[in-house]
Amino acid sequence: MSDTNQNVTRQPDVEGYDDLMDFDAEGFLNEWQEADRAAVDLLREALPDVVAARVPEEQLAEAVQRIRTQLTEWPHRHLASAADWGKQPPADDETLWIQAAGALVSMNGESGLGSHEETSLMTLQHGDWAGAVIGLARAGVGTRAWAEDLFQLADKCPEIEGSYEADDREPIEFAFGLMVPVWEAVGALDEHRRLTPLGHWGLPRALAWAWDGSLDEG
Repeated sequence: MSDTNQNVTRQPDVEGYDDLMDFDAEGFLNEWQEADRAAVDLLREALPDVVAARVPEEQLAEAVQRIRTQLTEWPHRHLASAADWGKQPPADDETLWIQAAGALVSMNGESGLGSHEETSLMTLQHGDWAGAVIGLARAGVGTRAWAEDLFQLADKCPEIEGSYEADDREPIEFAFGLMVPVWEAVGALDEHRRLTPLGHWGLPRALAWAWDGSLDEG
């Protein structure tokens, strides 16, 4: 997101490193980790009702069963790879679902998607993801979540400073458009691509996990 709060941007600012030999890898990592922590804090503060929400157990069980039985199919094989599960997915259902929903945000492993698609997802910043998911969760179950909707939610999220430029719309909507069918496949969105109770409970938790945090641990 253009001109977003620096605490919730996807990548720390490293402009000014003219010579890679002078690149401060440790400083860069520290800035990135601090941005992750700030983004998780923002989710927790913005969505107290989600923090307090109980998992929709029936929907979770159905979604996890589908993921476990379709690990060799699209998109679950890409999620397993991006989450870096190796040969064995997590045994705990909540952990598996959260990691599946957040795998293409974290990119802990190679997703197996095309290079253009993977690069597009990785260019989304903290403010893009957080703005869209905060807006979606705040609007509530049943809210439409097509790519253009996620863009608008991110653009209007009051917790994220600034607004998008005109040139931002196409690449950001393209990246969100990659996520919409994935979130539908894991049950965060229904067949009409509207937020489900599982998505309301889980998408903020998936982002927190992707940023090495937890919505449930303040």
